[in-house]
Amino acid sequence: MKLLARREAKPADAKSLAIDCLGAANASQWTVENPPEGQAANPFGLEERDGKRSLTLSTGGLVPARSTVRILLPGDGPANGDVWARNRATYVSFLCSSDKPARMTFHLLQRGKSAGTFQTGFTARPGQWQRVVLPLGEFKLRTFARVAGIGFRVAESQEDAKVSISEISVGSMPYSDDSWKSHRLAISLKGDWRFATDPGDQGMKEKWHAPGFDDSSWKILQAGLPWQAQGIAHHGFGWYRQKILIPKELAGTPLRLTLTSIPSDDDAWFNGVRVGGWSGEYKYTDRLLRVYTVPPSLIRYGQTNTIVLRIWGGNLSFLGDKSGLTAGPLVAELDPYCVKMRPPGGEEVPCELFDLSDARQGKPFEIVFPFPAEVAKEPGVQLGYRLTDFNGNDILSGKAPLAAGPDSTVRAVIAIDRQAAQAVYLRGRLKASLLLEDAAGKPLYSGLREMDHLSFAKRDETPLPALPETVEATPYGELKLVDEIDCSMSLFDDPHPYLQSSFDHSQDRMTPGGPVEVKVVEILGRKARESEIGWFAYRVGRGKLKPHTTYLLRIEYPEDKPRYCPVEIQTGQNYMDVGWKNGVAPDDVYDNWPLSNQWQWYDVIVPLDDETVGAGGTGSAPAENGFWVYFMNKVFPHKYYAMYSAGPAVARIKLYEIDPEKHAPAIQKPQGLPQRVLMFDWERQADHEPADLVKYAKLMGYSAISPLILKWATANYAEPLDGYVSVNIDARNYWVRRFYDAAKGEHAEPAVPGKESVHVRYLAATKRLGLDYIPRFEWGGSQDLPKEACAIDVNGQPTKPNRFHTWCGNLLNPLTWDDLKKLMDHLVQPYAKDNPQLAGVLWRIRSSRMPISYGPADLQLFAQETSTPLPPGGEAQWAAWAAGVMKAKYDDWWHRKRAQFHARLVELLRGYRPDLSLYYFNWDSDKFGLIEPDITAWAFVKNVVKPAPEGGRAAYEKERQVRKDFTAEDYIHVMRTGNFGHAFGDLNRADLGIRPELYKEIPGIRIFAPANYLCYADKPKYLNYFRTADGLAMSNPVSYDEIGSRAINPKYEGNMITPAGATFSMALELLAYFHGDARTITYTVYTYGRGFADAHRRFAQAFLALPAIPGDVVDQPEPDLKVRLYPSDKGTYVGVAHKGYAGKTLTVRIPGRWKKGATVTDLVANKIIPAAQTDDALEFELHTGPMALHAYRIDPPR
Repeated sequence: MKLLARREAKPADAKSLAIDCLGAANASQWTVENPPEGQAANPFGLEERDGKRSLTLSTGGLVPARSTVRILLPGDGPANGDVWARNRATYVSFLCSSDKPARMTFHLLQRGKSAGTFQTGFTARPGQWQRVVLPLGEFKLRTFARVAGIGFRVAESQEDAKVSISEISVGSMPYSDDSWKSHRLAISLKGDWRFATDPGDQGMKEKWHAPGFDDSSWKILQAGLPWQAQGIAHHGFGWYRQKILIPKELAGTPLRLTLTSIPSDDDAWFNGVRVGGWSGEYKYTDRLLRVYTVPPSLIRYGQTNTIVLRIWGGNLSFLGDKSGLTAGPLVAELDPYCVKMRPPGGEEVPCELFDLSDARQGKPFEIVFPFPAEVAKEPGVQLGYRLTDFNGNDILSGKAPLAAGPDSTVRAVIAIDRQAAQAVYLRGRLKASLLLEDAAGKPLYSGLREMDHLSFAKRDETPLPALPETVEATPYGELKLVDEIDCSMSLFDDPHPYLQSSFDHSQDRMTPGGPVEVKVVEILGRKARESEIGWFAYRVGRGKLKPHTTYLLRIEYPEDKPRYCPVEIQTGQNYMDVGWKNGVAPDDVYDNWPLSNQWQWYDVIVPLDDETVGAGGTGSAPAENGFWVYFMNKVFPHKYYAMYSAGPAVARIKLYEIDPEKHAPAIQKPQGLPQRVLMFDWERQADHEPADLVKYAKLMGYSAISPLILKWATANYAEPLDGYVSVNIDARNYWVRRFYDAAKGEHAEPAVPGKESVHVRYLAATKRLGLDYIPRFEWGGSQDLPKEACAIDVNGQPTKPNRFHTWCGNLLNPLTWDDLKKLMDHLVQPYAKDNPQLAGVLWRIRSSRMPISYGPADLQLFAQETSTPLPPGGEAQWAAWAAGVMKAKYDDWWHRKRAQFHARLVELLRGYRPDLSLYYFNWDSDKFGLIEPDITAWAFVKNVVKPAPEGGRAAYEKERQVRKDFTAEDYIHVMRTGNFGHAFGDLNRADLGIRPELYKEIPGIRIFAPANYLCYADKPKYLNYFRTADGLAMSNPVSYDEIGSRAINPKYEGNMITPAGATFSMALELLAYFHGDARTITYTVYTYGRGFADAHRRFAQAFLALPAIPGDVVDQPEPDLKVRLYPSDKGTYVGVAHKGYAGKTLTVRIPGRWKKGATVTDLVANKIIPAAQTDDALEFELHTGPMALHAYRIDPPR
């Protein structure tokens, strides 16, 4: 390779063209797009000012970031832009003056594009006219050719600022980045690479990354194509090696490697030294394109250098079987003018190699912008700079002189002070708009420098020092304190890693850092941190945490006003999206919980995975150094969650070690009697380490766990089974799918050979820790289900599910039963004997894949079994008849057939083992609602986002008023008929309903009553409608809000919020017991977590201490008190539920002639309590909190 001698950067001719648009003749052409609603006055005018024609805008008359004062330029077309482009214009310039500070945006308008497409910001400052120069690159345009007009918006201003614009022009500059492109070198890395698979993971041991490693026996692969497309069938790491020559003439110049877009894990070495690599299945989008910088110290100038890459691949879910160096730029670049950073006056390094972790605490640094010496031949040249985030929000601006540097360069050094350093850290990504001007202010050069791969390695890789050994008393026992954060502490002083950002869709899945105001405020006599709309996050943990062990996270918050408080605890595969919401008003149909006006603790049990969020995205940093906890404010005053007053405020965060066996709640289960079930099931795929979640369940007091083992349609997390896609989690935490294709005549195979399935590992973990296991399956027919067993709609076509599949199972066809039996014979039968903790299965209908069917055989069967003649005509007439005039009778018959199908499944399970049960949830919706949509569903949220007076709080209030009028009978009607109204898009279909009375004589099945809000849980008739032979089963299918999905990190989807404070956190479950003596309760969520752990454990201790047998209600004078007796040969169990909203001291009276000396044992505290006996009753005093459940046992004298 021969490098030409350095050529001088020569200036080009520069021109300037005035834009004639401010004359009096242009006045009628200026308009306002999207003016404030109802505004009559014009918020702008053309006038003469200081001898100049000017456009003056009144910012108070414009909607920020929406109203555009604009003009289509003379000719009403792109001609002007063409003229600018032909004259090689590279910037727009104008004079600006204002009476008050204002942040503005300038817009280049194109046909067919919104005014916001091509824009950049500028600041209007009070005082004299100031020249604003906006380089073309700031608009993300390459040319002005298609520009048809210009416009201005106000972004933010103080009061009603008057902003004047004059002397608008475009021009070109003598220098551009192309002026010195010959000084840079780009070495293509496309073409052939040496390649080897690493099935035994030997590459690191044998140092395949070393420069001297002999790769002569490796295959030759071409970059730009997946290794699968080149005949390589491999799951695991694939290694690439290539050598490049770097000319000695560029000695001292750093090297920038751009290595295609890699969605999986990678490592990169240069001459044997690791220079980059990211892990984690959910990376920030801006980190997918791998860009790694090599310092000069590692480069052998004038010699060959070795690049080695290690990339994880295979058939990975969502990524597919396209692995390796597949798509995108592949180049090694040497640029003597790359941006550098340095400590003040210290040694400079490429900006990507300068660790900015300490900038969060305000550690100053400097940014160095080098240029060829030719640009400063004349004295007085200055660099004007504007540092922004990637959305154009200002961080710092100013001017700096150019000074001579080494190797024919000049450079400007920008000092980043304490405040600006912290701002750079918090924004995460940095962009510099640069403008060189001569001594007279004439533009010489403009350009952009994007710093999108900044380093925060110290933040990710360094733990904080451990605290001195401290043990504290907690509601969970004596626990070792691991960390404590005072959230009121200044970010300049607090050592904990920290992040914050606004919600901005342009940043979704990106490195976060939008500007947001986060304040420390005084609330209820304490200081706390809270943000405006947006979020803040701390990394919690000191010393080295222990992955796959459990911790207690305590968050201190104020209960001072209605707050909506989403929280994400980002622990890799074990992450959870939780949070709390305070009461809105005493008469609120959803949240009428009173405020305590005190500080409270929100407690969460955290099973730690081995990864958390890092600079590369979710999963790119080790959790042993701590895990991230995000606090989000989604309360938009005129839009989302407008019924609430604020988001979370947090005073302290504490972290403790907690042992899943030593600190599990002591639960006195009724031995020798049927036992109740307190469980949780969740939608998200089972990609956790099963033992982690079993430990979590143990500490929370659950009696059973129900992970998703068959997801959506055919994603099978159990051992391979024909008809299903095998899924497992590989060694790098990616989901791996092994597809099944019956046409090939092959049997299903493991997704990850040699690794036990998730199902088998849950069996082992639950057995080891003594927790019941109820695998959840979402079945509607396997891929082997014969075509004739598919459901048929009323039009004679295969019924389409609402998502994720193309057909549905028909339970009226015997082949459908055979298909289900095959699954049960595989999922349950082999494990039933040796796993007594395997308690049954939970069947949840997803995608509405078991619908009512109207096929000819179905209709003939109906006619035969009900002695109902079919109408004249053919199959189409039969179907219309069954869905029309005969609908009620056909629906009734189909419901009975479904109950028989379920009974047959129960019989099958009990044939495996007599105590197995079927748990059944009939509805698909993640955001369950009856009649009207759930208030987090998009069908409702579309009303919230409407402008006033219909949107925002008005939409919530209107919905609440409608909801208040619904009765239990209304809800029961929905359940009987399947007519869900607006809640399910006006779908009215029998299979969406359920008839529990058909199951009264079928022991072994529990049909869940959905009760995710107070408006359902506090309706006794509605709850008791679902009672079967096994009593009442209740599901709390917590709705999750998806506002800001993917905004805080790429894995974040939404939150499952429960009532607050702790005293009301179990209110819905308490009401299920109070009104219906629920024997089975499940918490149904997307991610598995739940807060207020102490309250949950306390409820579990009482609920699980009562036997699952019929109870007798004992009348009490207190209407908010419900007492039930459960007589047995083990003693008489007493359940006491108080649904009042304030604590009370009450006397519980148990009628009967009790033997003298009978004792009453508090089964939660496990101690005998004082009791008084009379001739006809036993009485004891009850000190109860709000919404509390208590359990006792009365024992005869010994």
